[in-house]
Amino acid sequence: MTSLAASVPTASMRVLDLLRRRFSFQISVDTDNVPQGLVVAEAALAAGVTLIELGTPLLKTEGVRNVVPIFRQRFPQALLLADMKTMDGGAYEAAGVYQGGGNIIDFLALAGVASARGICAVRDQYRERTPDVPRLAFADILVPHQGPAALAVAVARQMVDAGVDGVGLHLQLDARRADPALMQSGHLADIAAAVFDAVGAEVSVQVVGGLSIDQARLLAARGLRAFVISGNMGLPDAVGRYALPPVEMTGLMATFIREVSGV
Repeated sequence: MTSLAASVPTASMRVLDLLRRRFSFQISVDTDNVPQGLVVAEAALAAGVTLIELGTPLLKTEGVRNVVPIFRQRFPQALLLADMKTMDGGAYEAAGVYQGGGNIIDFLALAGVASARGICAVRDQYRERTPDVPRLAFADILVPHQGPAALAVAVARQMVDAGVDGVGLHLQLDARRADPALMQSGHLADIAAAVFDAVGAEVSVQVVGGLSIDQARLLAARGLRAFVISGNMGLPDAVGRYALPPVEMTGLMATFIREVSGV
């Protein structure tokens, strides 16, 4: 870790330390339009979230070149993560995120080592250009596609060796809707715990996938500290709640944060 710390600018290292050592919470802004997305982000920041995720539906519908600068202008101090679901052309997409003012690009680990290295190379270029701006790269490990635990651990190790700053364990939306039992099982928790044990001392390990408060608390008790709040905002079902009044969204997210970080 000494060589890593020596090579990473202070601004980026400060965020890395935050995400590895303390509880962090990310809101998935998975709306299909910017105005609604801005309302969700404001409600989330009021609740105390750490990261604003510019969700894939928002980025694809409204466009990266449009969305990222708008959110950066509206929230100049916020940490912005672009959930790109990148499967190819990673370096190009990373440049677009960083150029627009994004701090973190999240790509699919399914893209492979070549994409991970290309993204990390662009991240390093932007770190050198603007060392006072945090620049990170996260790899999203899809569950159940990249399960069981042994496979997920192997993929996480490949991504970490390629240079990523964080890995996410992501219970895919389509899979959990097709098989609701996945949400109730310990499948995600077991895989997340195994990956955390393997690489959690080196990088941030996030957990994604419509988690309820009870599920997140169990993971927190096992040592995980980075959680993504999806559109269900911590309630047990998969209904998106982005259209709620802002004060209600803030209340739900604040409850999630308080209950999970209190473990």
